[in-house]
Amino acid sequence: MHPDSFDSAAKAVNLSTVAAALAPELRCLLGPTIALTMGTLPASGSALVRVSREEIVDLLRHLALDAHDAMRTGGTVTIRTGLLREVAECAALVIHEVPDALSSRSDHASGPIRKGRSLGLGASYDMVEHAGGHFHVSCRGRETVLTICFPLPTS
Repeated sequence: MHPDSFDSAAKAVNLSTVAAALAPELRCLLGPTIALTMGTLPASGSALVRVSREEIVDLLRHLALDAHDAMRTGGTVTIRTGLLREVAECAALVIHEVPDALSSRSDHASGPIRKGRSLGLGASYDMVEHAGGHFHVSCRGRETVLTICFPLPTS
């Protein structure tokens, strides 16, 4: 998903359906030491977005590779999808990364760069912003939570 590829006329797709279908591939990208849990957010409703399926797949792949690189010795990634109504109603991907005791995102930031693996958080942020969404990163201790909100289709 390149920022210039955003198609505002894209057919609405369900974030939850795309993420669930991609789970086996994401498990492979994360590797054997990182557990993947998939779930839904508590708000009811359909997480429809006007972003192409391919763009969502690319975004999830890049975020999985980033999590793999950040948690070299293992951990857990939880991906939840659905509606988020905390600030404004949006369709959301919430990715919660919990590294094991020997791994942390700060280790990744100071470690060697793995070229060709992932676009990184900066490029992922740009993609989401270009699609009209918002990208928020919060850290609590060693844990990282990425909240990605996309506007709901208007029609």
